[in-house]
Amino acid sequence: MFDAGSTVMLKAASGASQRTRNRIRERGADGFTVERAPQPIAAPNNRGVNWVLLMSLDGKWSGWLPVDEIEVVNESR
Repeated sequence: MFDAGSTVMLKAASGASQRTRNRIRERGADGFTVERAPQPIAAPNNRGVNWVLLMSLDGKWSGWLPVDEIEVVNESR
């Protein structure tokens, strides 16, 4: 589902944080490229879940989103 190099359209899962909702709304209109497959990250408050590194298709944003807060709407490779 989150294979490196794939392009995904995302939506926020029910109960997603405001941060996740904002990133998808502000940066994901055209979708995202998966830069790194889901993995645990060494960051404060990582909540013990896997995170996926994404790049907006316009190339203006790159960042980590928690996989438990996002849903794939469409994927292409």
